[in-house]
Amino acid sequence: MAKSSSATASASATKKRRSRGGTLTLDEVKALGRELLSSRAHLNHAPALLALLSPSAPLDLALEALISLQSFFVPLIPSIPSASAAAAAGDAGSDPELVFGAWLRQRFDELVAALVELSVSTHSDDAIRDVALDALMDFVKLGKDGKFQSAIYHKFLHAVVHASDSVDPLLELLGSKYFKYTDVCYFTYTSVDKIANNLGSKTTDSGKDALQNGSDGSENKGAIFVHNIYNLLAHVPVMDYQQDSTFEMWSTVGLSAKGEKDSSKDSSSTTHIKKKIKLKFTKAWLSFLKLPLPLDVYKEVLASIHQNVIPSMSNPAILCDFLTRSYDIGGVISVMALSGLFILMTQHGLEYPKFYEKLYALLTPAVFMAKHRSVFLQLLDTCLKSSYLPAYLAAAFAKRLSRLALSVPPAGALIIIALIHNLLRRHPSVNFLVHWEVDENDSNAKEEASQPKKIGADPFNNDEADPAKSGAMRSSLWEIDTLRHHYTPAVSRFVASLEEDLTVRAKTTEMKITDFSSGSYATVFRDEVRRRIKQVPLAFYRTTPTSLFQGSDFPGWTFEDQSSSNVGTIVEANETIETVGASDSTPSKRLRAEASEGWTLKQHLSNPLESGLNMKSVLHILGIFSCLCSCALGHNVSMGPDAVNVGLLCTFNSTIGRVAKVAIAAAVNDINNDPSILSGTKLVVQMQDTNYSGFIGMVQALKFMEKDTVAIIGPQSSVVAHVISHVANELQVPLMSFAATDPTLTSLQYPFFVRTIHSDQFQMASVADLVDYYGWRMVTAVYIDDDYGRNGISSLSDELAKRRLKILYKAAIRPGAKKSEMAAVLVKAAMMESRVFILHAHDDSGLAVLSLAYNLTMASGGYVWIATDWLGAVLDSSPRLDSRLLSTMQGVLTLRQHTENTNRKKTLASRWSTLVKEDKGGGTFLLNAYGFYAYDTVWMLAHALDAFFNSGGNISFSPDPRLHAVAGGALNFEALSVFDGGMLLLERIREVKFMGATGPVKLDSDGNLIHPAYDIINIVGSGLRTIGYWSNYSGLSIMSPETLYKKLPNGTIENQKLHTVIWPGETITRPRGWVFPNNGNELRIGVPDRVSYHQFVSFDNQTGLVDGFCIDVFAAAMNLLPYPVTYRFIPFGNGRENPSYTQLINQIVTNEFDAVVGDVAIVTNRTKVVDFTQPYVGSGLVILTSVKKQSSNGWAFLQPFTIRMWSVTGVFFLIVGAVIWLLEHRINDDFRGPPVNQVITVFWFSFSTLFFAHREDTRSTLGRFVIIIWLFVVLIIQSSYTANLTSILTVQQLTSPIRGIDSLIASDEPIGFQVGSFAESYLVHELGVSPSRLRKLGSPDEYKAALDLGPRKGGVVAIVDERPYVELFLTQHDKFAVVGPEFTKSGWGFAFPRDSPLAVDLSTAILTLSENGDLQRIHDKWLSTGPSSTTADLQQDPDRLQVQSFSALFLICGAACVAALAIHACVLVRQYSRHVAAEQAALSGGGAAGDGAAISRSGRRSGLRSFLSFADRREPQLQRGSKDPAALGASGSSSGVSSFTSSNASMSSR
Repeated sequence: MAKSSSATASASATKKRRSRGGTLTLDEVKALGRELLSSRAHLNHAPALLALLSPSAPLDLALEALISLQSFFVPLIPSIPSASAAAAAGDAGSDPELVFGAWLRQRFDELVAALVELSVSTHSDDAIRDVALDALMDFVKLGKDGKFQSAIYHKFLHAVVHASDSVDPLLELLGSKYFKYTDVCYFTYTSVDKIANNLGSKTTDSGKDALQNGSDGSENKGAIFVHNIYNLLAHVPVMDYQQDSTFEMWSTVGLSAKGEKDSSKDSSSTTHIKKKIKLKFTKAWLSFLKLPLPLDVYKEVLASIHQNVIPSMSNPAILCDFLTRSYDIGGVISVMALSGLFILMTQHGLEYPKFYEKLYALLTPAVFMAKHRSVFLQLLDTCLKSSYLPAYLAAAFAKRLSRLALSVPPAGALIIIALIHNLLRRHPSVNFLVHWEVDENDSNAKEEASQPKKIGADPFNNDEADPAKSGAMRSSLWEIDTLRHHYTPAVSRFVASLEEDLTVRAKTTEMKITDFSSGSYATVFRDEVRRRIKQVPLAFYRTTPTSLFQGSDFPGWTFEDQSSSNVGTIVEANETIETVGASDSTPSKRLRAEASEGWTLKQHLSNPLESGLNMKSVLHILGIFSCLCSCALGHNVSMGPDAVNVGLLCTFNSTIGRVAKVAIAAAVNDINNDPSILSGTKLVVQMQDTNYSGFIGMVQALKFMEKDTVAIIGPQSSVVAHVISHVANELQVPLMSFAATDPTLTSLQYPFFVRTIHSDQFQMASVADLVDYYGWRMVTAVYIDDDYGRNGISSLSDELAKRRLKILYKAAIRPGAKKSEMAAVLVKAAMMESRVFILHAHDDSGLAVLSLAYNLTMASGGYVWIATDWLGAVLDSSPRLDSRLLSTMQGVLTLRQHTENTNRKKTLASRWSTLVKEDKGGGTFLLNAYGFYAYDTVWMLAHALDAFFNSGGNISFSPDPRLHAVAGGALNFEALSVFDGGMLLLERIREVKFMGATGPVKLDSDGNLIHPAYDIINIVGSGLRTIGYWSNYSGLSIMSPETLYKKLPNGTIENQKLHTVIWPGETITRPRGWVFPNNGNELRIGVPDRVSYHQFVSFDNQTGLVDGFCIDVFAAAMNLLPYPVTYRFIPFGNGRENPSYTQLINQIVTNEFDAVVGDVAIVTNRTKVVDFTQPYVGSGLVILTSVKKQSSNGWAFLQPFTIRMWSVTGVFFLIVGAVIWLLEHRINDDFRGPPVNQVITVFWFSFSTLFFAHREDTRSTLGRFVIIIWLFVVLIIQSSYTANLTSILTVQQLTSPIRGIDSLIASDEPIGFQVGSFAESYLVHELGVSPSRLRKLGSPDEYKAALDLGPRKGGVVAIVDERPYVELFLTQHDKFAVVGPEFTKSGWGFAFPRDSPLAVDLSTAILTLSENGDLQRIHDKWLSTGPSSTTADLQQDPDRLQVQSFSALFLICGAACVAALAIHACVLVRQYSRHVAAEQAALSGGGAAGDGAAISRSGRRSGLRSFLSFADRREPQLQRGSKDPAALGASGSSSGVSSFTSSNASMSSR
């Protein structure tokens, strides 16, 4: 009952909130959420929050409600009953927990429905859709025992499929976030199967009719649902079943849904998971394909089914019905179904008897204009490839195709020629269709030939659907002969390929249909325009022609002059025969012309009208002919020479040189045989061996200059390139190097040097990224000390510096050094700290270094070797690697220049073995990346020369005047000349752009090749393993660079990924990368020699021992390091005062200390010069000051209110009393009477309301309204007063003049600080405190003394120090406290030199100490000496109340009582005296004297009793007695005497 009442109250409160404004505000929604999460008493807030989950609700309210509801339901999901259990509990209705569970189930179902609506609705904002989907998937994840909540997920997918609006944004979101999880894909297929089956059972025949009628079904709801199902299936990624990979699951259990039991022992194995997913995938697609598919969906399914569906199905043969049915439909559907059907026939044993008949029927002109014609034609060629194909079938297809050639576009004619070519080559038995010859021994052929044939009639029946009955065997390919005169030159040229004897297969090759299948008018025209004519057609005349046309060229036509309408000159040959007059009425009979004017043609006709019409036609023909002539002449503006001389400089006896020589020769041969480039000009390459010598290279370059060389390819060596580049600059001959990677060879210094390979600048950037990726801070560089090695390592140093890394040691090896010299260098490098070695050398020296490193055990566990691309080239070129050589480089990482998988690359790789055999150099070697770049270099030069000649460039040379100045002697400098077209050729080289063997070839504005990228290779066992790629576009990645180029660049740390590396020592654990150097001494650890607070750090001068909290933490952290470290502590300070910690840190910078351990605060200025570890204790500056206890005095009850508050309250009491009197005095007798009584009533009534003790009744409505409001105000005032007074009286107060840092700065009083602390610098430089106010304090005793003295007696008003010191101080002194908050946040750490790896490892160790509790135990050992006597604020524990706190109240109350009694006594005595006087007067006037005397004596005796009796009477009786003296006199003395007695009796009886 308590719960229900609370819930009812909560619901009513919610209704009140909503009724005020109609809708809830954001703060109210937040309040509802907090209350809902606080207790079950607010459960009825859930429906109110659920009402806000709609697409039309305000975004901020919906988000807040969704977050609150999600936080509420997530912990309760395990306890929410199922729907059936909730229904049973609702029917029973007895157990409150069951009822609550049913209610909870109902609300949860409402929440799920709301989340589904928010996710699916197009009216939802993107933000709320994203959050709703995440919340829904979280509920799906949190099933019982971690199982997948398939029911919730099915509801969601059901809503997605049945959505009437577009769900593409939702599917994109679902695909990017959740379809990467295997169990989500699995249950997606399960739900799609159920939904499709349910939808198929409800689908009427309208969907099938729509498909058959060609409608896309856009207005049919069923069609929309089918679209949604297909889009859902299309967004689920296709799994690669060929690779063994781990499956990432969204739920904890995986593929087991809630309620399912998987008893299989291998349920978690990869094979079992793949099997289950394949089964669900197959069921989902089969259920979907049974639906009536709209035409557009039908086409999309057929276009992708062979790639995305068939490979992933458990039994693809199940699709045979669908595909054969599609294939039988005809038209475009059949064409698109051919791909899938072909896979089933070739790979899954499908038999389709009438396959070729259907294929034959598909050959129509429309196929050659279809969108998917490329795939169809390739499959057509594949289907006709079988040698078991009957001859009649091959002849029928060849004849059908040749007939189509008469009506298809030119691109289609090219494809048909290629198809017929392949058919005739594969099936020699049908070659008679081209050339019919009857063999004397062939009776069948004689019979065929002897059959009667009609002249001009083709026995082939093109309309026959059965190929066997088409009559193709009795026909010929006469259509092909007509293509010889085709209007497209490409077709007429290509048809000549059928004239060869195709029966001899050794002399012919098959045509690649892929080269023609995507052709169109545009491609045919583009190829024709790009075609280069080797020789210009020339006309030879016996005599010099004087006219454009001869008379024999146009029989019946004459040429006439247009300069005059009446007179013309008749020209025949070269002579002027006669001049005739042209009459308007008589047409001319001859051709008239004048050489200097334009020409027209005029036919000898008798009808002028006919003449005019024909003249227009002739003019059109002449215009077209003139345009064609102009185009032909425009393509041959400048004719190149017969040959162009090019030089080649490389080292033939090297890994790169051997490959480059063969690749360049292959490129030259390909260029000279390609008619599309360098039309008619032969490229001649003269090769010279430089043998790594700069001098020999320069001499050979000069020899090239004597032979009019226009360009030099090479050199291979960067050293030689530096020398020859000066020659190239002087003689203006482009120098194109495919292997000189020295980054200092720039176009700024050497403008004629063109690098056609990626610079080492990019390679060193990739190496730096590798080092940074694995977290190493320093490396050792081993390199050859020449231009190549030295400049490459310099570039590496720059790249490392960009990432805050460095080269610790540079191990330079002399060029040509012996192994003993190399070993000495390696031994010295091994003694250094770094274990990451970067090897940048040549192939011979690099292999020697690796072998020596192996012998010196420098290639074992803990070492890292990264070799530049020289090693990748060596390994790629070696056909067989020596096992002993491979053993020396196990675990080594190397780079390889990345090349795309282009067609030229494939072609060159396939020809490589043949090219190597043709090379006269001998030996066997494979192709490497440098060979591809050398091949592209020659093509790049050829393209540049082609553009050079087309732009009017000529090859000419002129003498260099500066060489003539130094002429003489044996050196023949006069033979050297400057290439006049060198600058133009250089510009053309920089403008070249083409697709080469390596990928896109183009130079950027800096002269570098675009898209620099490298393969990262790990040497493992006897082979190479690519672990990833590096590109200048996106950094490190496991995806190929060409794939990343299609996406936006993303070089963030999260996207930098590589596969697992097997390091030296056959381990996958990343090496640490550094050790303590073997030649180094133990670490010199500086510690502060403190004179105070020895609990942190203390140094014993006698024993030399150092201990304390900081020392113990350091020792414990060092013990956790996985390697031994020797060190010794060195005290710093004079022993008389605390040292300066800034000077202590500077000792690291000056290399006096290797580290500093102690209570060193981590502040900004110190982090600029050293590296700190993770803080091991929190710290910050606080203010310590003395405080005094403030006890409450007797007037403490006035403190809750200010004087103004007391005054205002009193005035309001009077005002309210006056208002009530005005409202009540006319109708209420209590507020009527004499004026004095009314005033008293007003005062009494108003102040009595303070205690709710007013007895006067308020009868007017207004009066009651005012009194209700006033009583509420009085209640609040009374409660506030009571609470404040309670706080004042029960909590002990501490007072201090300093309340915080602001008041301390403004006080202008002295401030203390600890000697050596950074607090002094912080106060002066950061807070602007005058140095004159600061006082140095060295010990806790000085702290206490300075604070006790105070600022007036030479002490300080407060001390600014770090919290650990202050807390330790407060454990021993209870008269002080911390005031204000901590105004700096920092910590204590151990200091090391910049980029020290030990700082990183120690930080990890400190975190371990913190997590396992050792850090707290060390803290308790040294610093927990007792509880602090005061806290950070100025409040102490409550004291018990003392009488003194209420003495004033008691005094006022007592004084009021005494005053009231005194006034009352005076009034009573006065009344009594009057009463006695009245009695005596009455007696004296009415009785005898004796009796009066007797009475007098008796009255004196009983005076006290008479007074008490008088005081006991009511005042009205006294008033009546005093007003009626006769009564007194009549009563006599007896009554007076007896009155006291009776009164006493009466009192006693009471």
